[in-house]
Amino acid sequence: MATYKPRNILITGAAGFIASHVANRLIRNYPNYKIVALDKLDYCSNLKNLNPSKSSPNFKFVEGDIGSADLVNYLLFTESIDTIMHFAAQTHVDNSFGNSFEFTKNNIYGTHVLLEACKVTGQIKRFIHVSTDEVYGETDEDAVVGNHEASQLLPSNPYSATKAGAEMLVMAYGRSYGLPVITTRGNNVYGPNQFPEKLIPKFILLAMRGMVLPIHGDGSNVRSYLYCEDVAEAFEVILHRGEVGHVYNIGTKKE
Repeated sequence: MATYKPRNILITGAAGFIASHVANRLIRNYPNYKIVALDKLDYCSNLKNLNPSKSSPNFKFVEGDIGSADLVNYLLFTESIDTIMHFAAQTHVDNSFGNSFEFTKNNIYGTHVLLEACKVTGQIKRFIHVSTDEVYGETDEDAVVGNHEASQLLPSNPYSATKAGAEMLVMAYGRSYGLPVITTRGNNVYGPNQFPEKLIPKFILLAMRGMVLPIHGDGSNVRSYLYCEDVAEAFEVILHRGEVGHVYNIGTKKE
């Protein structure tokens, strides 16, 4: 399998939880790569997540929104971007029930802006789109294998619907314009710097205060979790060895 060697990588949503671990890892391990970190610093992202990299000569932070076509096109041209790792998204499922239009704006429209910029510049050699296993919908607990990359997409909430929609755009640009796209679908992730709205930090904080841990349903539902550095390593592998046009599940059966 051929190894891809990027030069200038744009990481969207780079001050967020997972993307910051990926950015810090790449900056640390590959000093010859230039990493341009783009983030609008929404409520759940924090520039402190990138503190390990702030003094690195191969790191540049840009505050901005992927929904700005002018900004995205400017960055692709001026920074000679050849690789995009697209993490930027609204991700909290509960919020998507009350503000679904914001999820459509960020997750679908923002992705479309990036894809169109890639088409216009014609210089992108890899577009890694970060999706979620939520696009599969609920999984049968007794399934031997679980969902595989060719499984039907059955999103069950507004958040996962917007992620599935974004995937369709990515696939279409790959087929229509030859954009070299790769899609990932990951399990739930936990680890340092995670925003406290997520389950693991939320439960830890509640337990520290002696409060009740809310359980939805009858308590029989299960979730699989991955540690953030393991996920960052997976993205490092996919960046260098992932095959264009493929979808990769990043998952575990550990609950």
